[in-house]
Amino acid sequence: MWTSLWFEVLGVVVAVLPVAVLLQVFRHADRWRPEPRREVLRTVLLGAAACVPVFFVEIALKRALGEWSHAGLRAVDAFVVAGLPEEAAKLAVVLAVPYQRKYFDEYTDGILYTGAASLGFGLFENLLFVSGAFANAVCAVPWISGLCGVETVARTDAQHVVLGLVRALTTVPMHAIASGLMGYAVGRARFVRRRRMPRWWLAGLGVAILVHGAYDWTVFALGHSLWVFAVLPALLFASGRLLRRGLRHALALDDMMLGPQRRSTRGSLILG
Repeated sequence: MWTSLWFEVLGVVVAVLPVAVLLQVFRHADRWRPEPRREVLRTVLLGAAACVPVFFVEIALKRALGEWSHAGLRAVDAFVVAGLPEEAAKLAVVLAVPYQRKYFDEYTDGILYTGAASLGFGLFENLLFVSGAFANAVCAVPWISGLCGVETVARTDAQHVVLGLVRALTTVPMHAIASGLMGYAVGRARFVRRRRMPRWWLAGLGVAILVHGAYDWTVFALGHSLWVFAVLPALLFASGRLLRRGLRHALALDDMMLGPQRRSTRGSLILG
């Protein structure tokens, strides 16, 4: 009993810690003109809530595509079944709530809020796959139980923790990077004419699907090969560098729009 409890606690820590750390990274990037903490937290929770309907969509897509989902070493599975609905859900969360609020007034806000939604999504996924207690509680809900397979509940305690460590180092950063890149486009869309907004949204969604799908396809195609240990870090490094460039450009655009004097060295907005 005590061994199982220890593994359960360790699993939850492993699931939550990378999400908390990356959320702080995003908030640190927004430190010059920070968003209200409650707005960021709301977006995280909405991102987590989006997981359930997305799972239904993914099941429906797999059934509709049948054997086609395995085409190209499961490329369709990676880009269409997983990447498209998951990134579209995160985009919908941001456009439906924070994008509509007065606090969304900078280019960098797109990266922050989209990153927050992705981390909420990643947190729910982490807990589902790493915490046996959480998985059993979720799968006990009648209309969700049909989504639960052996992959969520049949692992040993040690396997749950190992899976959590792997996800902490790869899957969670992938969610954050892919959605952060999409967030750059969302931030750009906020300050263009209304008729041009959908172009930026779709461009950002396309980039996020590309990164997300490339990650999943690498896992599907090379999961049993040592090459996966070279390809995944290279993918995360390259896309992370691209996100860093996008963030720097967004900050430069904010300075042009608001003036660098609006930055605070303490990370708060100067109202004077």
